[in-house]
Amino acid sequence: MSQTTAQYRMYLGARVLWPPDCPDDILEGAINETQSCLKTFEAKDGQKMAEHLKKYLDNNFEPYWHVFFGKNFGCHSIHEKRRFIYFYIDKTAYLFYKTQ
Repeated sequence: MSQTTAQYRMYLGARVLWPPDCPDDILEGAINETQSCLKTFEAKDGQKMAEHLKKYLDNNFEPYWHVFFGKNFGCHSIHEKRRFIYFYIDKTAYLFYKTQ
């Protein structure tokens, strides 16, 4: 990603870093599964939710995905090309990326 100001667009009810660096099917799956988890898991179950999301991504889009979410975090990582997802739902940021 360049050093310019990040731009976001609403997509499937999430505010997504645009343009996304992943195929549409992966982005849609990640957002839809996250929204489903928010209905299933309680706020205190963040670790279980992260584990569920990782398993979902690994099973549907090949391993090895890494899952981060919260209201204040930083990250520097190396990921596979076209396998980086960053979006917000409400005030929580979600970061998913795939490594080899």
